[in-house]
Amino acid sequence: MATITSNVRDRQTAERRFYSRMALFMVAIVLLGFAPSFYLRGIVPAYPRPNPTLSPSVIVHGLLFTAWLVVFVAQTQLVAAGRRDLHMKLGGASMVLALAIIPMMYLVGVWQVGRANQPPFTDPLNWSVVPLSAIPAYAVLVWTGWRNRRKAAVHKRAMLSAALSLMHPAIGRLPLGPPILPVFAFTGLLSVAMFIPLILWDRRTLGHVHPTTIVGVSLNLAVLALQLLFLATGTWAPIAAHLPGV
Repeated sequence: MATITSNVRDRQTAERRFYSRMALFMVAIVLLGFAPSFYLRGIVPAYPRPNPTLSPSVIVHGLLFTAWLVVFVAQTQLVAAGRRDLHMKLGGASMVLALAIIPMMYLVGVWQVGRANQPPFTDPLNWSVVPLSAIPAYAVLVWTGWRNRRKAAVHKRAMLSAALSLMHPAIGRLPLGPPILPVFAFTGLLSVAMFIPLILWDRRTLGHVHPTTIVGVSLNLAVLALQLLFLATGTWAPIAAHLPGV
């Protein structure tokens, strides 16, 4: 009995460590990607393209996302420290931030058309598909995590998947190549590849990939495919032209 209890405790410790490290890894990616255009703007060189202007909506969006990411890291650290009581109390605040990001994602997506901060391989209207198409996947994963907050296995995977679904913009700003469509596709695949540690963790601990992880990966692949389709064909512009706020 003591051995079984010890094994369970070891597995729980390893799982807490995994999610904690994943959260910190995402923070590192975000800091590297957005340092030139947001966090360290004017201090470090702009890459891989000149920085767009920082409108009030972009600043609010950046601050909201940063706050949510900080809370997300805090949540993983609380669980790792065995403070599930505080984790549950902070859950409401994190949900408010997570939901507040959604309308800001839309506003920033449509208002960027006027700012014309798209890469040279497309135009402002077609580029708006990138931030806008990410909203449904993110919203579904956040809602899934909140609805299943009493089911730890689903909750933690859904919330991690929601955070991972927002990594492409940060990865896309890393100096991995010139601002062309093939490089955009490559960085998109890299963002989906960030699910690999979770997939491997599932197989190691469960013997199979958890359905929530499959949903997260599938949604992000679908979003990337949709983005590439519209960017390659230029067929999103007529739709975007009629969206509220454009």
